[in-house]
Amino acid sequence: MKYVLLLTAAGFQAAAGFQLAPTRLRAVHVLRAADYAEAIEQDRVVLRRAAETKNEESDAVVDALLGLEQSCKERSRAEGASAGAAIADKLTGAWRLVFTTGTISRQKRTGARVNYFPVKAVQTFDLAASKITNGIFFGDWAAVRFFGPMEFNEESRKLTFDFTRIEVFGGALGFDLGKGGAAEIGAATGLGSENNVKLAEQGKKPFFNWIDCDDVIATARGGGGGLALWTRTEQP
Repeated sequence: MKYVLLLTAAGFQAAAGFQLAPTRLRAVHVLRAADYAEAIEQDRVVLRRAAETKNEESDAVVDALLGLEQSCKERSRAEGASAGAAIADKLTGAWRLVFTTGTISRQKRTGARVNYFPVKAVQTFDLAASKITNGIFFGDWAAVRFFGPMEFNEESRKLTFDFTRIEVFGGALGFDLGKGGAAEIGAATGLGSENNVKLAEQGKKPFFNWIDCDDVIATARGGGGGLALWTRTEQP
């Protein structure tokens, strides 16, 4: 059974904790408070276009993700917890994975990185109920979905989560997952991060460090170091 985790073509490895790494570096500039808002919007424009068309060059998307991350760090230093509160205000809902920066292990195996996610992968966040779901869909039919609890820290913008249940074939079959079960399925199929098995053994959960979230797109860096871009969508 294929396991498609939250964030990546390497398994929507959001769920897997993102054992991903960008292959391109961008010069880091410390922005003045007056500059970061403009820099954020410039990178958002590129990422919104990529989410809409999937025609932006992957290097340009990675550059925009890295630039946005740096600008948002400056914003957080300037605005404190209010930056995380702004993300929390927008995050609840359904998001379709658009782009990921492929896992390190996958890059070594294939000599290439994953970028635009090839199938319909949707995850939902419900901050009020502290619940997360992740699924792969064919149209509105869920081939596989994962369910579990989550927790979002506004001050650090860190979202920790776990998957405790899996359903397949449109929900026709489902069962609860034991401790580390989701991580083991992901690692066994190559669609998840092997690092998540170690985290589970240590009693730790996968996580995202959220970069930014608005009405159209959301961005985050996973626990394994990778970056991802989502676009808001309707709940399948």
